[in-house]
Amino acid sequence: MEFQLPRSKVIAGLEWTGDRIPYPELEIKGDTFPMTWAEDDQIYTSAGDPLWPADAGSGLDVEKFTGGPTDYKITKVQPMRDYIGWGGDGPKPSGMICVDGVLYLAFQNMLRNRKPMYGLASQHGSDASIIYSTDKGGMWKPAFGNIHEPMFPGSLFGGPSFINFGKNNANARDNYVYAVSGDQWDNGSNLRLGRVPVERITERGGWEFVCAWTPAGEPVWQRNLANALPILSIHRYLGIPEMVYLAGINRYLLLTWRLHGDFDGDEGTDLLILDAPEPWGPFSLVHFEEYWEGKAFTPYCPRIPLKWMAADGKSGYLQFSGSWSPRAQKLNYYRSNVRQFRLKMR
Repeated sequence: MEFQLPRSKVIAGLEWTGDRIPYPELEIKGDTFPMTWAEDDQIYTSAGDPLWPADAGSGLDVEKFTGGPTDYKITKVQPMRDYIGWGGDGPKPSGMICVDGVLYLAFQNMLRNRKPMYGLASQHGSDASIIYSTDKGGMWKPAFGNIHEPMFPGSLFGGPSFINFGKNNANARDNYVYAVSGDQWDNGSNLRLGRVPVERITERGGWEFVCAWTPAGEPVWQRNLANALPILSIHRYLGIPEMVYLAGINRYLLLTWRLHGDFDGDEGTDLLILDAPEPWGPFSLVHFEEYWEGKAFTPYCPRIPLKWMAADGKSGYLQFSGSWSPRAQKLNYYRSNVRQFRLKMR
């Protein structure tokens, strides 16, 4: 471990309580999977570069996870045929949330390939926008052809990942929606935090960012993204993030990951889980796992489906993506996986 963080004073660690469960339908492939628990009790998500036998395509789609963590069924809600382009050369999902029955999807790479902030081989993950659906993913507005420029140009907020607060965002802390973003898809270095009033989620002018701190350690919010300060910096350790609020323990859990080789699906991954009392921190270490799931597997994009968390906030299932590499694809790894865990409390 090449960084130092204080250990959490609330959560002593994470332990696995089951084996990894790969999604059983081998032909249903994709990755990234930002997800939300909607008011209809379904989990909605979006896959990057989805590869389905009847509708194999690049870009992204919208999918639904129906059922429990060990027997869920993935169905395609909307193929999103205008969202095309492989990897960093096309739009990819970064965040999803359901608020008042409306789905919001954040996607990045609107302006296609850019140079990454760090590492020549890493994927950039920049130029993000947000769209919405009032019919659970059937139709999205605005249409892709009507989006003429990204809401968040560049890399500073290039991959917004909405902080989910439970079913239909029921445990929201206030009248804002919050999102965190790294500065690169894989192996970035800085995490920034934004918020927006719930009625203005798709309006760039409604968003504000942590740009300073009061002497008491409270965030100062401003609308100028260029002034946004990182709420967490760990050089080259921050892949596209996930943050959820666990109401049962009144803590925010931040999950991120690092590839051992820049954008290399064969060299293994590290898993990093932090907690904090507020969305802006301060962050402390819950769990670090080098070569998470073994070097040969190279998992990434860890998620916590809040529908699958116990009411006490102490146990649930991690969902994550399997390696995209040609070697791994021979073993059918490029698909959703889940694994049961328990948080050990102090």
